[in-house]
Amino acid sequence: MHSKTKTRTHSQTLWIAAATTCAVLALSACGKAGDAASSVSAAASAVGDKVKSAASNVDTGQATSAKLNGYTQGYNKLIGTFGLPETHERYLKLNIPKRKATENLSISAGWVDISLEQLKKARALPASELGALDQSADVLIGDLGKLVTQLKALEVYYSSKAYQEDDLAKGKAQDAEVRTAFDKSTASMKSFSAVLGTEEKKRSAAMLAKLKASGDMLGYNTKLGLQQAEEVVSLFDSESDIRDPAKYQAADAIVASLDKTLAEQRELYATAKDKEPRPDSAHESTGSSLVSFIGTYRTMKQAKTAKSFNDMVKKYNDAVTSANRLRG
Repeated sequence: MHSKTKTRTHSQTLWIAAATTCAVLALSACGKAGDAASSVSAAASAVGDKVKSAASNVDTGQATSAKLNGYTQGYNKLIGTFGLPETHERYLKLNIPKRKATENLSISAGWVDISLEQLKKARALPASELGALDQSADVLIGDLGKLVTQLKALEVYYSSKAYQEDDLAKGKAQDAEVRTAFDKSTASMKSFSAVLGTEEKKRSAAMLAKLKASGDMLGYNTKLGLQQAEEVVSLFDSESDIRDPAKYQAADAIVASLDKTLAEQRELYATAKDKEPRPDSAHESTGSSLVSFIGTYRTMKQAKTAKSFNDMVKKYNDAVTSANRLRG
């Protein structure tokens, strides 16, 4: 699960924060992740030969899932708190060309370097079916690597107050280059997001079919609800979309289906919760977050503001967070 991202000017950074904060579902299945999810946990935290060793113990399908999950975790870190959009926004707000060496200035790489390392680890995992995603990851990793190198050097420059010695000459001289690096990284993130979304949709469709065939209708409806909510979020791809009646017409149809999905999900959970084995309570919390998601969508439909969109994205992310707690 994920959403598209858009390159924006500084005046549109509020929309960046909203549109790039959609988390991606990290589990292979809702409550049925099995060995693939277990291998992900190890692969995501391993390094070097340990990464290769962990992946070699799963079959081709599980290896693909493990790698996809690794990319998902890296992407979620990249778009989350202190990630690329937020770090970019902070740098632009600093407006180095207009600042003076007498001011107290600081620059941070945020957690972009952490997400970069997670993406690198995911890239090192074997999975021949993800060639297009690997190619997109290579571009993103390359661009992020250059950006992080620049930001780390500037962190030292500003934290050591060296800018006071050269009258901010280095900072101003490098500003255009840093802005370009941010723009390139953001564009690469957008491209990676699109390819990741394609792969996630493939996996989601396969998982829904598997859950339905197995008779796990609670897991099926939880997963389907998340997919339907993601489809609603994805409709609003720019600031103009939240004022477009056609977008709401399309979203209303999806929300009507989501309402039915959640009604069935609640009924299935209520029937199963007093039986053994008891269903994972994360099904209930995911469903509750999706109900709130519908509420924020309807508020956005009335308000048509970036803030209301941001509120809707938060509820979607809450649902994803709950679903990612579903035990395998």
